Amino acid sequence: MAEGGGWQPPRPCEAYRAEWELCSSAGHFLRHYYVHGERPACGQWRRDLDSCREWEERRSAEAQARAASPPRSTAPGHITLCKEGS
Repeated sequence: MAEGGGWQPPRPCEAYRAEWELCSSAGHFLRHYYVHGERPACGQWRRDLDSCREWEERRSAEAQARAASPPRSTAPGHITLCKEGS
């Protein structure tokens, strides 16, 4: 399965990196804490990024299995709202 040349992660690694950077930014932390009263959970974005990079570097079957799960989406308008407030 990992040797299948046609398989690609559900999203490009750049998308996971951008989501992780946004989630871990100071502005997002402050907005999320103000609205929800807790720190944002950014760990899954980091794990997705690591799996994507591992797949690109080694074509690891484990990374393929982790990355094959459906991508999680942000709340509607989340990215645009955060960027507008910056």
